[in-house]
Amino acid sequence: MLAFRLTGLPDSRLPLYLYCVGTQEEKGLHRPDGFPVYQLFLSRGEGQFRIPGKGTWTMGAGELFIVEPGVSHEYVPYSKTSGELGYIGIGGASAKSVLQSTGLLQIEPCHISGFEIIWSRMTNLWHALDQGATEMWNTSTLIYQLILDIAQSKNPSDVGSVGIGSSTAQGETITYSNRESDPGKDALIRAVALMHTHYQDDLLLKHVADAVGYSVQHLNRLFHQHYDVTGHQYMQRLRLQKASEWLDKHPRASVREAAETVGMEVNYFIRMYKREFGETPGKGIKHRNQLQMEKGTQKAP
Repeated sequence: MLAFRLTGLPDSRLPLYLYCVGTQEEKGLHRPDGFPVYQLFLSRGEGQFRIPGKGTWTMGAGELFIVEPGVSHEYVPYSKTSGELGYIGIGGASAKSVLQSTGLLQIEPCHISGFEIIWSRMTNLWHALDQGATEMWNTSTLIYQLILDIAQSKNPSDVGSVGIGSSTAQGETITYSNRESDPGKDALIRAVALMHTHYQDDLLLKHVADAVGYSVQHLNRLFHQHYDVTGHQYMQRLRLQKASEWLDKHPRASVREAAETVGMEVNYFIRMYKREFGETPGKGIKHRNQLQMEKGTQKAP
C-alpha cells in the first residue's frame, strides 16, 4: 500500500494541480462533508459507493469513479481481505472543465482498458512525490496528461454517459485566511484544516508540515503556542473525538470498525481511547447499548 501523500501548498497560478495521491487496502470510507477537491478512485477490488440523494453504485476491479468536491459519500468494500483502492485528488480552477470535457465526470463507475498501466502511472507519481523529485508545476503537467490517458482508455460504451453536474462544493482546495498577514498563523490554519479533512487517512504530521511549507519542529512550535499540544497530539485527539462521535451514532458498531473509521490501528486505538476518555471503547459501546435498551424499555407500554 502507498501511504496517503499530500503535495505542497498549490501555486495559485496553476489551473490544475495534484492535491494528494495514494492507495489503501479495502476499508470503508465515510466522508459526510465530502472532500476539498475532485477524487479519482481506481479499484482493484469490489465495493459499493453511496452518494446521498444521488444513488448507490457497485464499483468493480479495473474501474474508475469520480467524486466531486464537497459531496458527501461513503465506500463499503465487499471484502476486507483482498483488493486495493487507489485515489488521486485533483484541484484547480480548471479541474471541473477538464474532467467534463474529457467525458470523465459522469455519475457512475466506468471501465478503464489498460487499467494496470494507469495504476502504474499513479504509483510512479506517488514515488516521485515521496522522493521529493517532482515540483508542483511538473505534477500539474503530469496530472493533465494522466487525465487525457484515462479518458482515452475509458470504455467507448461509456462515452455518452450523463455528467454529474455542478455541486455546492466547499471550494476546490483548502484555503487560508487572506485577512491574516502572519504566515505562521496562516500555516497553522491550513494545517488544522488538513487534519480535520484527512483524519481518516494515513496522514502523518510530516505530510501536513510539507503541505504548509514548514518543518515538523516549526509546526509543532505553532501548535504549542496556540493549543498547548504538539501537532501529533492535536491530530490524535481529533481522531479520538471523531471516533467517539461516530460511536454515538453507531452504538452497535465494533471497536475495530471505530478504529478503522478514524484510520488507527485497533490496539493502539484502544490504548489511546482509554487514556483520553478514561475507559476503553468496548466499555463505551456497552454503556451506549445499555442506554439504548433503557430508552426502549421506557417507551414500551
